[in-house]
Amino acid sequence: MLKIIAIGMKTDYDSFIQNYEKRLKGCFAIKWVKIDYSGAKDNLARNEESKEIFKHIRNEDYVILLDERGKELDNYELCDKLVKNHNIVLIIGGPYGVNEELRNRANFMWKLGKLILPYEIVRLILTEQIYRSQCIFLNHPYHHK
Repeated sequence: MLKIIAIGMKTDYDSFIQNYEKRLKGCFAIKWVKIDYSGAKDNLARNEESKEIFKHIRNEDYVILLDERGKELDNYELCDKLVKNHNIVLIIGGPYGVNEELRNRANFMWKLGKLILPYEIVRLILTEQIYRSQCIFLNHPYHHK
C-alpha cells in the first residue's frame, strides 16, 4: 500500500480520483493522509506544514517528494520505483512547498513537469499515474507503448 500525504482537502476532482482508486490493488492501493493548510504564508507555512507531514513519516519509509526541483520520470521508471521500494510515502506539499529539512529527508524528489500545477490536479495526476504503473506491472492494456 502506498501512503500519500497531501496538504489541502476536498477537491472538485475527488470523483475522478476515487474512480482510479477503486481500481488499485495490493501494493498499488492508496491510503491518503490529508493535512489542512497552515493558514500562514511563505516560510512559516512551509515549516508548519512540514512539521505536520513529519508526524506521518517513519524512519523505514521510502519518501518520494513531489517537487519542482526533482527529477522527471517516464512511466516505466515510476513503475519500477513503486515496485522495487517498500513503505513508500508520497508527499504533495502546500502552495509554498516544504522546508529544507523535509526536502533532505526525501529519498527521491519527483517533478511531474516544468509547469507548477494546483494540488487538486496533482492529486488526480498522481492517482492516475499510480494506476498506470499498476497496469504496466500487470501488463494490462490500459497502458500501451
